[in-house]
Amino acid sequence: MHETDETLYRRYVSEENDADLEALLLRHRDGLLLFLFSFVRSAEDAEDLMLDTFVKLAAEKPAFEPRRAGSFKSWPYAIGRNHALMHLRKRKFSISPLGEDLPDAGDLPETVLLRDERNRALYRAMETLKPEYCRVLTLLYFDGLSHDEIARVMGMRKGQIYSIVRHGKETLKQTLERMGIRDAQG
Repeated sequence: MHETDETLYRRYVSEENDADLEALLLRHRDGLLLFLFSFVRSAEDAEDLMLDTFVKLAAEKPAFEPRRAGSFKSWPYAIGRNHALMHLRKRKFSISPLGEDLPDAGDLPETVLLRDERNRALYRAMETLKPEYCRVLTLLYFDGLSHDEIARVMGMRKGQIYSIVRHGKETLKQTLERMGIRDAQG
């Protein structure tokens, strides 16, 4: 039987069962890495921020409050987003698109998502989007979060998320078509 994320976390907090925290890490690692990478544009920094997120859960054991945080799945993303924003402020890091300097897929944590050329094209196209479009579409399509969950993660209203999704999808479709992918769904 597949235990819920919330059950695993609550048991980790009450019993300090490391296996529960490890199960959560395995479930959310790849999606969280891709999301954090969209902020920092560095596989190494994204890995560090992902680990910082789980260290916070392990060491501080913050209370998960569904009324405030929404689903448990969106909660680590919100914590990771806060870490990424603090990281960017500390480093005064300017985000620049990767363009043609996309590292070899084997060097990135999201290798699973980049296995074939079509996924690479999708990834390159997403890199050309405004950062907020890229982040929201990543959470929606790669991580399967709902609009409500994305709004909580991003600290925005649900209406803003719908607008970002609509504009992001339109822009992504146009970009893919310019790249020669004519069957892009809008």
